[in-house]
Amino acid sequence: MKKPKTIILLFALITMAFVGHKPQPLSNYPYSDFTDTMPDICTFLPGEDIDSLQPFTSPLSKSFPDPNNFENYSGCYYQFYTPNQYPQLAVRFIKWGSKKEAANEFMQQVKSHYDHQGFTPERIYNVADSAYFGYEGEDENLCNECGLVAILGPYAVYISFKGQYEIVTRVRKKQVALQILKMMYDRIPVLTALLPSRIRNKTNQ
Repeated sequence: MKKPKTIILLFALITMAFVGHKPQPLSNYPYSDFTDTMPDICTFLPGEDIDSLQPFTSPLSKSFPDPNNFENYSGCYYQFYTPNQYPQLAVRFIKWGSKKEAANEFMQQVKSHYDHQGFTPERIYNVADSAYFGYEGEDENLCNECGLVAILGPYAVYISFKGQYEIVTRVRKKQVALQILKMMYDRIPVLTALLPSRIRNKTNQ
């Protein structure tokens, strides 16, 4: 049974981004025959691959699937905990009812960001149908809770960061988010199939 839209929106409160990363061939992953069911994000993006991107200064301590995964939503959490710090990263993947519905929700996210922060988020072009990287307003070079939102067809990707505000820059977090997005494009067949040539060429640079 599908959960109400308001429940789905709770998974999309924070936004999320691309650099060159050479993932393993899709055939190396157990869901390479995946067609139109939601992928297990923790399987397609195993902890060791996220750790290799060094999103925080501490190594990965734990990764686990979102306990709220259901037929149109899949998420995975990655923790980089130390005794004194608790940085973490979340990757969430949602399938909306249509491309139009996904686009409408994206614009609602942009509006919500403006309503809460007083300015629009940074739009990112040529990496999805629509994408932005949000941030807090105190210092545009830093962010504690921020991330990438990317829309491709009816699918939405949310890559969220929390922690290490003055240690890891906002630009670095955005770079990591874009690398993760590229991994998803390379590894998840429904995303690969939807990728327009203008975006494919951009991400292969």
